[in-house]
Amino acid sequence: MKLTMKLALTAMFSGASLIAVAHATDLRVAPVMLEPLPGQRSTTLTVLNGEEKPVRVQVRVMRWTQVNGEEKLEPTTDVVASPPQAQLQPGQHYLIRVVRTTRTQIPTEEAYRVLVDEVPDPADARPGAVSMVVRQSIPVFFSDANQRVSVVDWSIARRGDQTEVVAHNRGTRRLRLSDIVIEAHDGPIHEQSGLVGYVLPGATMRFPVDIGSTSLTDPSLHLRGVSDTGKLEVLLVDKKAQSTGRLCSEMCLPGSNCASMICHCR
Repeated sequence: MKLTMKLALTAMFSGASLIAVAHATDLRVAPVMLEPLPGQRSTTLTVLNGEEKPVRVQVRVMRWTQVNGEEKLEPTTDVVASPPQAQLQPGQHYLIRVVRTTRTQIPTEEAYRVLVDEVPDPADARPGAVSMVVRQSIPVFFSDANQRVSVVDWSIARRGDQTEVVAHNRGTRRLRLSDIVIEAHDGPIHEQSGLVGYVLPGATMRFPVDIGSTSLTDPSLHLRGVSDTGKLEVLLVDKKAQSTGRLCSEMCLPGSNCASMICHCR
């Protein structure tokens, strides 16, 4: 399975010009997430050129935060990638070292992203073509302790015409959410496969969902999904409704550990 995430560079054309799209490079990375052991300051990333021609790449590390529900990437020198540039021969595997250079303590898990960008070859440019380049965005998490946990408050709300699942992470570790199903008393009303998103420590994120005409105060409204620590099941209620902590305990599956409005199911 290719692990590429292709980023199209958009262009505007006037009149009746035709757009030809160039072939996107087969550039792969592994692993797709980096998480050094607690206390470790470095890790490695492997880049593979699956093409039959050389490919030049640029590697950068960005600080990753979530502010007001928006993802933010900012340049940083606290974590660096070495080497920052490389030319990969056909079929070549290349090892990139990712190092946390700052020695400050990590009271809450730190999040970064390693961006591996293909550098376009000017020789491949064609008139009237939109070049496709590959960008890999790999999450990196550093921590000083292995007892970090995500403690997430869940609710559901409407903003304009959009219904959103709202997740606020009061813990010291990120939550990775995927493969969600929202159910009411009469069964599933919304499903989404694959990665839904992350909620970093201290952040609040909103995930759009379509629950039709189901009332936000429906006491049976709940979400099932998968986090990076296992399956989860949570009640989704409007904040104006009754205590979600109590509802959550009513919804926990047998053998589940229900705390802070999230059920960690083993």
